[in-house]
Amino acid sequence: MAFTYQSIVDLARMPLNDDDKVRYTDAMLLIYANHGILQILKRRPDLFIGQFGSLPAGDAMLNHTFPLPAGYVQTLADYVTARAEMAYYEHVNSCRATSFAQLFTSYSQP
Repeated sequence: MAFTYQSIVDLARMPLNDDDKVRYTDAMLLIYANHGILQILKRRPDLFIGQFGSLPAGDAMLNHTFPLPAGYVQTLADYVTARAEMAYYEHVNSCRATSFAQLFTSYSQP
């Protein structure tokens, strides 16, 4: 099964309890996903060899195929969840956002 960036955004929405897209837009979560990709790139540049050609811009990227192995889908979704929750103080104070950030860090290590 080929995953898309929309798959990442949809997985991140589950713990965010935002299925109706009221709190977070797809565009906002896509920005966080792109930041997460850069974090993985810093840790595992070998995963990206031959992966990037010309990428679509904006919301069109949501339908673009995810360039990494399927094992990184949930890892990136956890990063997106952490970044989204860090925008709300109650989640930072309750350590919920930190928990998702730690999941990302532990799974993205070489």
